[in-house]
Amino acid sequence: MRSRFFTISICSTLIGAGATAIACSDSTSPGRSATGTLVTRLTDAPFPTDEVKRVDIFVVRVDARLGDVTDADASSALDDQSSASSGWKTVATPNAIFDLLSLQNGIAATLGQVNLPAGTYNGFRVVIDQSKSSATLKDGLVLDGGSTPGIKFPSAGQSGIKIALAQPVKIVANTETDLVVDFSVAQSFVMRGNTVEQNGLLFKPVISAAVSNLALTNSNIRLANATDNALNLLQNGTALAGSSSIAFGASSTCSSVNAATPTLTVTQGSSTTALAGFSPSLVAGHPFTLVAYPAAGGGVQFATVEQPIPVSGQAQLSVFNAIPVPFDVYVTAPGAALGTATFSNVLPAATSTSLTVPVGSSQIRLTGAGNTTVLLDFGTQSFVAGQNQMLIVAPASPSTTPPRAFLVAGC
Repeated sequence: MRSRFFTISICSTLIGAGATAIACSDSTSPGRSATGTLVTRLTDAPFPTDEVKRVDIFVVRVDARLGDVTDADASSALDDQSSASSGWKTVATPNAIFDLLSLQNGIAATLGQVNLPAGTYNGFRVVIDQSKSSATLKDGLVLDGGSTPGIKFPSAGQSGIKIALAQPVKIVANTETDLVVDFSVAQSFVMRGNTVEQNGLLFKPVISAAVSNLALTNSNIRLANATDNALNLLQNGTALAGSSSIAFGASSTCSSVNAATPTLTVTQGSSTTALAGFSPSLVAGHPFTLVAYPAAGGGVQFATVEQPIPVSGQAQLSVFNAIPVPFDVYVTAPGAALGTATFSNVLPAATSTSLTVPVGSSQIRLTGAGNTTVLLDFGTQSFVAGQNQMLIVAPASPSTTPPRAFLVAGC
């Protein structure tokens, strides 16, 4: 799937402020390092007058911040340096003119896409350049801030306008969120007299937004292969991106799928026949690792393992047991004595709890449950702050006896 970002679209309505949602539950607190994707779009509904041909608005940028905003907040600190110090984060910088009347009946223009720290954002504003904005009548007459008749704007240059949110915007790690900004033309441009052509317009912006958050419906998943045959992860019969020919010890890229109806299958090698027993149960907004491992009597079996969202500044580790005997796992400083087991009595086909481990290099060793005879020395591994990993312990390869292991990062 894509990384983590937020898309903003802008649209306009001419007979109301209803927004059209286009597209991406748990949210990650703003202090965590994970990010989500925001996409911003623009659209419009039918304009109720026959006099106007175009309404062109020059959109400089769209800003967001965690705290709520007032109209005064939205119009202050418009320069980039002040914006940063006042908590604003720029999420779209189109610097372009948009004809609002062309953005109707479900059509939306994408203003920008950006990675944002995961969290809940309560304040948004759109910054427009009124000196570059205008309305064109059907007879060709162009109305702007300097024409007569014209458009009476609050100021001659740039202004920030508060976006009224239908609900706070939640950015979830590894998940796309679409914000559709609805520019109500009918409410924002008011006739000053009997006709637009004789008396011009008064600009009183009314802008709202609605969010479509895939975290409310989707889960982020990846497939980890603990079998000796290459596997493919498919959705509706088509391999997901980065999910073909997954070898032993490897995993697919993370993909966002509908949690209720993921329509996923797994095939082996070049076969098009779906493997039996693969029916993951997912929860929207939660990340999962799907583990494929050998069945006792041959074939492949699957486990659906939910992985927690990582905490900023901490490294986390869990263990999945794909071998038929229980074991203990020791995570120590390189070369240190075993001491007390980090994970005790991890049962077959089971997953341990997720624990915090030291950031940096640690040695991982596997022993039989309740004893200190080392079955596998996995060597020195690196753990990164803000990342959750799972150690998968798999059966020995043909003609060898020690179990094998590999690490999989959570989505």
